[in-house]
Amino acid sequence: MACTIGFATLGWRVVGHDIQSDRIEKLKRGITPYREQGIEEQLRAHLASGMVTFEESLEAAALEADVIIIAVGTPSRDDGSADLSALHMALSQLSQLDFKSFPTIVIRSTVPPGTCDRVAEDMLDWAALVCAPEFLREGSAVTDFLNPDRIVVGAENTAAALPYVRLFESLQKPVVFTSRCNAELIKSCSNAFLALKISFANEVANLCDATGATADDVLRGIGYDRRIGRDFLAPGIGFGGPCFEKDVKSMNYVASQKNTGSQLFAATLRANDAQPKRMVSLLEDACGSIEGLEIGVWGLAFKAGTDDIRDSLALVILDELSRRGAKTIVYDPAIHVAQLPAGSRLAASALEAAEADALLVLTEWPEFAAISPSSVKKRLRQAILIDGRNVLDADRYREEGFFYHGVGRPSAMPEREPSVSTAVV
Repeated sequence: MACTIGFATLGWRVVGHDIQSDRIEKLKRGITPYREQGIEEQLRAHLASGMVTFEESLEAAALEADVIIIAVGTPSRDDGSADLSALHMALSQLSQLDFKSFPTIVIRSTVPPGTCDRVAEDMLDWAALVCAPEFLREGSAVTDFLNPDRIVVGAENTAAALPYVRLFESLQKPVVFTSRCNAELIKSCSNAFLALKISFANEVANLCDATGATADDVLRGIGYDRRIGRDFLAPGIGFGGPCFEKDVKSMNYVASQKNTGSQLFAATLRANDAQPKRMVSLLEDACGSIEGLEIGVWGLAFKAGTDDIRDSLALVILDELSRRGAKTIVYDPAIHVAQLPAGSRLAASALEAAEADALLVLTEWPEFAAISPSSVKKRLRQAILIDGRNVLDADRYREEGFFYHGVGRPSAMPEREPSVSTAVV
């Protein structure tokens, strides 16, 4: 969807296609399949101008196109390998078309290294193949599309890549011309590194808990180092969603198949698997026992700004709470229907979800920070709050009499020494 709106914004006419006919009908009415601020208004404007149209037939959508972009899902299999069935199906269907000219096929889906070279062998006589992975975040995908750090294009040669690169000329952004295999690895390893950074931040935060230090200060100090940077150093319940875990698993699988060693990939996954259970253990330690209790939960989406619960660690935590004998009442401002674990139910508001024995924050929605601690305390049967996203003001909740524990924010803040003048000699 972000590609469709992005290319239309850059002045190109876009024809979209999806195998789900009901999705096409909604898109024709300007209804997008996911949540993002302003995205439906942008889509409707492009529909009205004729820059964007949608077709149920692949032939109608692609037959006269110069550039055909494939952006299908590549989810993880049980062994961690990428499921490429949707990609192979799309290429098979395209290969049956009688194109008016020799098209450029662009794979923007995240795929394991070597995938594009392998499929290109079967396309030599009907299309050129380019690997151009997307670097888009859910909740800000259109903005990211129009403001990329770089445009990565993997092709057999520069000439094959030019039809696609010309689409971005007006952005005046750096273009990385490289091989298809290199492009595949740039995307997957970028996500794997960001996931590693998140796991590092969580382990630092857990160490801060154990030593009485404050992760907010420690990680901020680390992030000011230009060599490290502050992005993705925010501790929390771990990384979830449809990208990071999938890509780390894929790299871990490929590395194991190639016998190159995959200690960091495997360690990142282990650390991330442990973090959600730590949140439940913090809650259990505060309550003494959670068996038979009802726990209020704020947040279900894997990140704020989206309604996506695919691979959300909030669901993992709900499962663990249920396993330990607790029930949950859950509120998320973007999610009104969801299949939840046994013993879980959805609330209509954050304060309704607070009518529980204790409260757990699992998504960093800004509206949670705007709720007054006193209104929460009136509803909770015990003033116990575990902030798994560090989204709330710890001092305000502690002043209200809460047992507040964030990630790397110990339940009792250490006393600060009085400031003194220091000379370095």
